[in-house]
Amino acid sequence: MRGKDMTLTLLTLSGISLGLTAVYVLTARSKEAVLAGESTAVGLADPSADTLATGHRSEPVAQNDWQLTTVAALSEAEEMLDMLEYQGYSERELVVLGNSCFAVRWR
Repeated sequence: MRGKDMTLTLLTLSGISLGLTAVYVLTARSKEAVLAGESTAVGLADPSADTLATGHRSEPVAQNDWQLTTVAALSEAEEMLDMLEYQGYSERELVVLGNSCFAVRWR
């Protein structure tokens, strides 16, 4: 009986260690992405895209180019980020432009 208890304890501790390591790695990656993208939203979009009603570009965009849209509410920005995550975009950013204006960019 004692050997089984020891094995179960070791498996539990190993599982906890792996879980904590995974959380640490994912958190470190997300912090790197946020820090890498700070203060870089200026001048990335086509100026004509800012005047469109939806803020979306209509022409196809190269895979390495950032796409940008602006929204007037934080809830809209959150929905946009969720939609982009669902579509598989790995690089997404939210930039606060003012009291009630937000930019969402992705590639």
